[in-house]
Amino acid sequence: MEERKKSPLDRIEAAMRRIAAACLMGMALLTGADVFMRGAFNTPVFGSEEIVTILGIVVVGFALPYAHYQKSHIGVEILVRHFSRRTRRALGLLTTSATLFLVGIITWRMFLYGSTLAESGEVSMNLELPEYMVVYLLAFGFLVYTLCLAADIVKFLKGGEA
Repeated sequence: MEERKKSPLDRIEAAMRRIAAACLMGMALLTGADVFMRGAFNTPVFGSEEIVTILGIVVVGFALPYAHYQKSHIGVEILVRHFSRRTRRALGLLTTSATLFLVGIITWRMFLYGSTLAESGEVSMNLELPEYMVVYLLAFGFLVYTLCLAADIVKFLKGGEA
């Protein structure tokens, strides 16, 4: 049995999924270490809340393409399953196109917001990490999600399933 050749988008999604999983594990380990340090030595891990927040943002942004490919998003199946196959496909194309439009705008605006933060020199409160980098990471996750949606529309127009 021959395995399908992975596209560059598939490889990017797989790398992002691994990064998101590592960040999730890092969040758990850092939170555990913080709780242990507070309990055992009455000393918290400095900046742990900021780091956990940043890791959470990376998890959410980098998991978007994977969640899309797994079809983990919310659907109104109870209503849609009663429609004909043609109607379901048309609704799928419509919702994917609308999502592409909205996520595309979000991506664009996030990159603009990141550049505004970079110009202003905004940093986090305790660790003084540049906040624009976090916004750019999240925007990158949305960009890859946008590309996944566009690829689904192209696949649908070529006769495949969206």
